[in-house]
Amino acid sequence: MSSDTNTHEYEHVHEASEEHELTECPACGKPIRGIDDLEQGETVPELTTVDGRGVMMGRSKNDLWMCKGCGATLGVRRRQK
Repeated sequence: MSSDTNTHEYEHVHEASEEHELTECPACGKPIRGIDDLEQGETVPELTTVDGRGVMMGRSKNDLWMCKGCGATLGVRRRQK
């Protein structure tokens, strides 16, 4: 998933949608059979905008997950607040 395919004109919330099984890395095609095929990256903060100008960094941290094969970012696990 690259940022050039997901442009954001305004702030919005991503609601849970129908999940689908991740069977291979979209970047390199490496098979993903389970958690052992993923690498947990650093935690990343949730960002929000204030009045469309300022940016606030939230206190909650989220886990970044990447492909062990190529390091591509595959997703973020939102931690419970």
